[in-house]
Amino acid sequence: MQTLYTQNVDELDGILYQDIKEILKDKTQLENVLFTTKIMFLDNEELIEFMNKLMEFGYEDMALDYVENIYDKLVVDFSKFRYENKAK
Repeated sequence: MQTLYTQNVDELDGILYQDIKEILKDKTQLENVLFTTKIMFLDNEELIEFMNKLMEFGYEDMALDYVENIYDKLVVDFSKFRYENKAK
């Protein structure tokens, strides 16, 4: 596992994705988390999984914002990211 954070996770202000991913079963639960807390990811796979969850529930723009905001900070393997063009 490639760790994304260089500092101790216990010192960060937010919630680990691994602690909440099981409750993100629908759009309402996702929104409750998105708008109330900062989500922290321990590795690339968690980040990609979260971005796919955003896409699944219609938050394509927010997923793109994540990519734009982390692009210069992290090296992320996007090979597991999936996108389906809903316009088809």
